[in-house]
Amino acid sequence: MPSTRGLAQELGVSRITVALAYDQLASEGYMEARRGSGMYVCSTLPDDVLKVTKEDRSRKRLRPFLASDEGVEPRFEPRAHRPFQVGALDPELFPHATWSRLLARAWRNPVPALTGAPDSFGWRPLRNAIARHLAEWRDIDCDSAQIVVTSGTADALDIIGRCVFARGDTVLVEDPGYAPMRFGLEKNGIGVLPVRVDDEGFDLDAVGPRLKAKGAVLTPSRQFPLGATLTLTRRLKLLDWVARTGGYLIEDDFDSEYRYRGAPLPALMSLDRHERVIYLGSFSKILSPTLRIGFMVLPALFLDEVRAYLRLRGVAASLVAQPALAEFMLSGDLAVHIRRTRRLYAQRQEALVSSASVLDGLLEIVPSTAGMHLVADLVPRLRKQMTDRAATRLAAEAGVVVRPLADFFAGQPDRSALLLGFAGFGEDELRRSVRVLAETLRRGS
Repeated sequence: MPSTRGLAQELGVSRITVALAYDQLASEGYMEARRGSGMYVCSTLPDDVLKVTKEDRSRKRLRPFLASDEGVEPRFEPRAHRPFQVGALDPELFPHATWSRLLARAWRNPVPALTGAPDSFGWRPLRNAIARHLAEWRDIDCDSAQIVVTSGTADALDIIGRCVFARGDTVLVEDPGYAPMRFGLEKNGIGVLPVRVDDEGFDLDAVGPRLKAKGAVLTPSRQFPLGATLTLTRRLKLLDWVARTGGYLIEDDFDSEYRYRGAPLPALMSLDRHERVIYLGSFSKILSPTLRIGFMVLPALFLDEVRAYLRLRGVAASLVAQPALAEFMLSGDLAVHIRRTRRLYAQRQEALVSSASVLDGLLEIVPSTAGMHLVADLVPRLRKQMTDRAATRLAAEAGVVVRPLADFFAGQPDRSALLLGFAGFGEDELRRSVRVLAETLRRGS
């Protein structure tokens, strides 16, 4: 190729322009520099390398991973929610107009703090709004300085695994329970000891006095997936245990806003007088799982260590939605949204329960005072003929999505049941799907 000076003179342009063009061609793989002799056209051009040939088109795609026969085949392509998918939300209920307006307002003319280096703990107005929300809804008295905005449970567990517990520590977890919780702890070298829950939730007495566990991860407001509320007696016993041993309780309060009858027990953190509880919250169950915004409330002891860790690791939670969420909360719109969806979810649960008579002789469904799914136990006769995983496969073939309780046990399951999500589906759709599920299980049995 001509020298940059020669080509610039020939074309009547600046030498800098030619040099930039050469650099661009080199970075894209069209030219290469040879020491002492200038720039040359590459012998192999990127157009040839990236070109799709007929042979490439005829190649078969990789076969997707299939789960074991006892599991449910994972779905890689996004598809519409189907009853009774656990955790599904109704997209029609999302406040689209308000949300788009708040996003536009925040980013049309952003304040300098939004375009500079982000606070590793998250957008301060959002943390202020979360602190106020916790005081009003969960009776938690905390300072916004204690709140860390996260990208969800996995992010929070990474922080806890690095800054609260040490590699090799043992932590108690609920069984059955949320498998990503166990995974998040084990990924950071923390041992987990599953503890069987009963109708009153997590039972510390079932552990044994000699175990030197450093803490426990709990869902006290509504145990996931069984739905039990941890009794006040057991809450106080757990708080006394960590106060005596120097351990910590991780309170995952994932859907406490959705209680339909009676006053909820206060959050475990609100009863803590020794700063031994770390509180995890999320907006995934309230607004949308795609929002990817959660938060944690830390004891003051860990604030400096967590900030130092995040400074090195980097921030996982996107700042884009945080100003809009802060305004949504501070304006009272979030409270309105919760009350509205809580009323609808109660009606949807009632529709599911009232139509469940067609499942008599197959499943036993008990209404719940809280939450977004119900647990339906296989009756003894059906248990003799199929497992809950087998029932899940039959339902999937009929277009109904349920979750087998067996998937949530760390060890051998001792109960066979299906989880039926109701929050994300209309009443008529729920009634139709109950009939389909009943017909499918009767044929399969």
